[in-house]
Amino acid sequence: MSSWFALASMRDGARAILPLSIGAFPFGLAYGVTVVESAMNDFVGWLASFIVLAGASQLAISDLLDQGAPWFIVIGTALVINARFMMYSGALAPAFSQFPRRWRIPLAHFMTDQAAVTSLLHNQSEHDPRRRMAYYAGAGLSFAVSWWIGTTIGVVIGATIPAGLQIGFAAPLMFIALAVPSVRDRAALIAAAVGFSVTILAKDAPMNTGLLIGAGAGIAFGMLAKMRGEAAPVVAVPEEGEQATDDG
Repeated sequence: MSSWFALASMRDGARAILPLSIGAFPFGLAYGVTVVESAMNDFVGWLASFIVLAGASQLAISDLLDQGAPWFIVIGTALVINARFMMYSGALAPAFSQFPRRWRIPLAHFMTDQAAVTSLLHNQSEHDPRRRMAYYAGAGLSFAVSWWIGTTIGVVIGATIPAGLQIGFAAPLMFIALAVPSVRDRAALIAAAVGFSVTILAKDAPMNTGLLIGAGAGIAFGMLAKMRGEAAPVVAVPEEGEQATDDG
């Protein structure tokens, strides 16, 4: 693939994810401020945005550390929250298997919810593996850069942000914008509803395990609904003009 086509596909990926990348900036800013105000070391919290690159788990870790949660709860919660990337990886595996080997691990590092969903939607109409790779790279890199810039500014300015300036709204809004188009079937809807409801009900659970319990419940009920849906018998509908008959 010529460099022109690669750049064009990268540009298309960056353009498609732009609304979510814009939301990543205040989300990263809010995370950076949270790091400064939390018990976490500022440099470690800032570096996590480059190494972990998973805002939801980073915020959860920061919050749990502030609440004095045991280390195994912190690690377990982060693993459960990030378990969704296994599903993204499985869904993107057919496309990734066609990428050059030297690019697979670097590109996998940029797998965020936003980049994965954007690329999966694009892959439904694009079948050229090289254009798929460039599109994914453009989406993933542009989103990550916005997140990194937001985090860096948040850590640098820290507590100087006025208390009345509410920036935490960006995180839930961005995930809602991502989740709504992703809920395409009954199983996904059940997983989202159960996960949200159980998390709210378990907010006072011992050792700050509410999020862990909610995420686990959502995943379990979603998988159960999916398996029941796949196992459901297919009932043949008689075509017009045909008449259903009994054995008698």
